[in-house]
Amino acid sequence: MQHLTLPTPARLPLAVASLKRSRTRVRGVTDADTTASAVRDRVRDAHLDFLDAVAAAGRVTAASWDAPHTPDRDVVVDRFERVLRETGTLDATPGVLATAVDAAGGHLQADPVPSPPYVAVTAEGVVLRATTDVGRVVVTVAPFAVERDPVRYVHRDLDGDDPGLVDVAVHG
Repeated sequence: MQHLTLPTPARLPLAVASLKRSRTRVRGVTDADTTASAVRDRVRDAHLDFLDAVAAAGRVTAASWDAPHTPDRDVVVDRFERVLRETGTLDATPGVLATAVDAAGGHLQADPVPSPPYVAVTAEGVVLRATTDVGRVVVTVAPFAVERDPVRYVHRDLDGDDPGLVDVAVHG
C-alpha cells in the first residue's frame, strides 16, 4: 500500500503553486498546446486582414529575388521589413499581440509597440512576443522558411487563412 504525503500547512501555498505551473498531459497534449491552439484560432479569426497583409508582403519581397530562393538573409529581412512598414502592417502588430495574450488568458505587463522586444522581423517572418502573468506568448507569422545545407531562404506562398502561416508557442 502506497502512502500519500501531504504538504504541511506552511508548505501548502508552494504545493498549490507547483501544481498550477505543472503541465498536465492528456494523450500527449499539454495545457500549453491547448492554449496555443486557442491563441492561433483567435488570431486567425480576429486578424485575417493582418495575416493576409503579411502574406502579401512576403510575396512582394520574394518577387524581388532573381530565383525562387535567396542565400542572403539580409535580402529577405530588409526588403520584407520595408514592405511591412510602407503598408502599415507593422502598425497593426500591437493589436494582434493583445488579442493573442487575451486568448492565452493573460494580461500584458505594458503596452506593446511595433518594435523589439514585442515585434521582430526575421528571415522567416514577423514574430510577436510578450511576457505575461500566464507566461511567454510567441506568435510567428512566417511566409518564409529557412532551408539548410545549403542555407537559403524560401518563400512559402501561403495565404492568410492557411493554417501553416501562423505558429504559436505559450511557455509557462
